[in-house]
Amino acid sequence: MEKYSIKAQSRTLTGKGPARRLRTEGLVPANIIGNGEATSATVVEKEIQKLIDSGIRKATLIELELGDKKEKVFVKEIQRFPHTGQIRHIDFFKVAPGKKILTTVAIKTSGTAKGSKAGGQFEHLIHEIKVKATAEDLTDVLTIDVSNLDVGDSIKVSQLPYPKTWEVLVNGDPIVTSCNKTKAILAAERAEKAEAEAGKKPAAKKGKK
Repeated sequence: MEKYSIKAQSRTLTGKGPARRLRTEGLVPANIIGNGEATSATVVEKEIQKLIDSGIRKATLIELELGDKKEKVFVKEIQRFPHTGQIRHIDFFKVAPGKKILTTVAIKTSGTAKGSKAGGQFEHLIHEIKVKATAEDLTDVLTIDVSNLDVGDSIKVSQLPYPKTWEVLVNGDPIVTSCNKTKAILAAERAEKAEAEAGKKPAAKKGKK
């Protein structure tokens, strides 16, 4: 997993007025939450936007430097102004070593399903899953190779390549991706079956003259 980092500065003034002044200076008010406490801070708007644009996800771990301390965090919430899209406020959540956290991991696919080349319809049904995992075992995206997925095949959650230490929070064992038969394939199968059955029928006997 790619490493991400950002620097933050402590802030003492809170409220709408100070927050507005910070934004005019190119800073974003932030909270760093963990162990039942919240530390008020700021981050440079250009830096946090660059981090967001790089493709971070809900489960992406970020090294946050605050003074002489470095913490492992992930983005808990981003608030934006609805009309401009400018970041209004951001919350970071501190990750404690060895402690499991609840987060959401993205699911991506690679390759082209074999069944698609044969005329099947490829479907990607589940794009993310909720998991409980420690920071040490966490990855922000699971990638599955669907190259060998033939028509009628599927990949379920239990078949995803995640560490055994994860607690995957899903009901049952739902299908993540599948390659289904299209109407054209089903019609061809029906026609082939009808032709085969017709070939098995005995020829009609001719009546006596």
